[in-house]
Amino acid sequence: MKTNFIYSLVVTSLLITACHKDSDSPKLPEGQVAIQTPTDKDTIEMPLSILKDSAIVLNFNAELSGKSSYDHLVKFSIDTNQMTNYRARYGKGEVLPYTSYLFFKPSATLPAGASVSESAILNIGLQTKLTEYTTYVLPVVVESVDGNPDVVSKRVLYRVFKTGRPLFIKKEGWSLVNFSTQGSALPATNVLDASLTTYWGSGFAMKMPQWVTINFNKDIIFSAVNYSFPANMRYPTRGGYPTLIKIETSMDGTTWVDKGNFTGNLVENSQVLNIGLTTARYMRFTVLEAAKFVGTTDIVYISDIMLMP
Repeated sequence: MKTNFIYSLVVTSLLITACHKDSDSPKLPEGQVAIQTPTDKDTIEMPLSILKDSAIVLNFNAELSGKSSYDHLVKFSIDTNQMTNYRARYGKGEVLPYTSYLFFKPSATLPAGASVSESAILNIGLQTKLTEYTTYVLPVVVESVDGNPDVVSKRVLYRVFKTGRPLFIKKEGWSLVNFSTQGSALPATNVLDASLTTYWGSGFAMKMPQWVTINFNKDIIFSAVNYSFPANMRYPTRGGYPTLIKIETSMDGTTWVDKGNFTGNLVENSQVLNIGLTTARYMRFTVLEAAKFVGTTDIVYISDIMLMP
């Protein structure tokens, strides 16, 4: 009984001490903590290449008006409701898709005696999924301090990302005008589906040349053609790949401009054919020569055809 009584006294004493300490802890005034922004600005702008995916790390800090004698935990977040204010002040902008960013460390400590918090960390990635020549925005705010939103300022920091040219031009609206031959299960339309697991196969034992003609259904400016060879054909083991290619372009589908012949040279199952800066509405992709399939049969396989700016 005596031991239990002493234990109860100790616990009670600790609780009283903790409550007394909490009651002595100063409360931060409303609006005293805000996200840190550049002087006289609420935007930070940066170019964002979409030619390849890469990890970009952004840091955010909060600032306190004055100082506190205690540590505080500051939580940051993305407030998409602020996009209305951004567009009213700066014009067009799209929220950066949630698939392209991750708040790796959304909370940071504001140490006792400091006026600036440690850094929260946000990661940017999957840039190749973004649209070219677009302004993307992340409105970043301090959401709460120690779980309390009332002490937070309304200040917003807009991180602005401006994308440039893409690696490949989108195939929106493209159609296949005609083709030379195709296998029953390997239609020529497969060169337009942007999938590397489907492909066009020319007619079995049909001699070269074999070709497809694409209508972009609009004028497109491009400088190179990229084609892919199906991975399951195990280049160069089984053959069936182009060894000589001809590219032609047209504005009306009738008069054609010869953009050159190119020796096949696949690297990791694809090849870029640099034709020089060109404006066209149509393109004809012709395989003049191909390695015989399993060393005996005339046939060619093309998985995908893309244009590069």
